[in-house]
Amino acid sequence: MRPSRWTSLALAAIVATVLVTPVRAQNVEIKPAAKVKRDKYVILPDEIAEKPDLINAYDVVKVLRGQWLRITRGSGGGLGSGSMPATAGYKPPAKCDQGTCPEASGSSGTPVPTEHGTPYADNTSTVSTPGAAGPVLYINEVKQEELSELRNIRVADIAEIRYLTGNIAAGRYGAGHENGAIMLKTVMYNKP
Repeated sequence: MRPSRWTSLALAAIVATVLVTPVRAQNVEIKPAAKVKRDKYVILPDEIAEKPDLINAYDVVKVLRGQWLRITRGSGGGLGSGSMPATAGYKPPAKCDQGTCPEASGSSGTPVPTEHGTPYADNTSTVSTPGAAGPVLYINEVKQEELSELRNIRVADIAEIRYLTGNIAAGRYGAGHENGAIMLKTVMYNKP
């Protein structure tokens, strides 16, 4: 039997559709997933979970919001003003830039803090920049003596870390918060 003309046209249309469909599918632009916009003043557990190599709250803040730990000069203007402490005869060493000296590196090649300190207020260095102070740390609404207390908080215990600017922190807690405040709330504190 001879196939009818309409059957051959229908068969040809089906074959053409099957062959053309993958070509059209290749022309479709696949857009990357939209990047989640994060609040620059708040770190939540879902953002922390994206970085599984973080060990403690200090690591979380330093990696995710390092600018919170930046220190400013006590006698100078704001952050990045370029003013130095009013110290008679102050002159930085020729090869020491940004708080570390190349010849003062440890055996592992990592920079060692110099007498000028580091740009971060980690309070782990015994020598700090004169007149400089970092943000004040509050854990579960209790003021801490040192910012290094962040190292004692495990990542799994963090419910929220919030940064308050100097003006907001001074309005809430009073003087001494010119460099802001870091507010850490633990999971146990948030439970009813």
